[in-house]
Amino acid sequence: MAVTTQFVVQAYRLNKRGKLEAEPAVAASSADNAKVRAQKLSASREGVIAFQIAVDAEMGDYGEPVTLARFGNLPEEMG
Repeated sequence: MAVTTQFVVQAYRLNKRGKLEAEPAVAASSADNAKVRAQKLSASREGVIAFQIAVDAEMGDYGEPVTLARFGNLPEEMG
């Protein structure tokens, strides 16, 4: 089992009805890179979250995401 850590930046925008809508997630190369990308995106998005997650691709297992940075308004389930 090869468990790897993936770093992800997820941005949200408001749709035409004023509801938050996820944009495609973007992979980052490191925790620091994810934080920087999230901060830059936050200037033009309603909300952005950067997180890391442990993934075992062979087994299809995903760990609990760990928040690295949060900016703006995010969906309620993002706590």
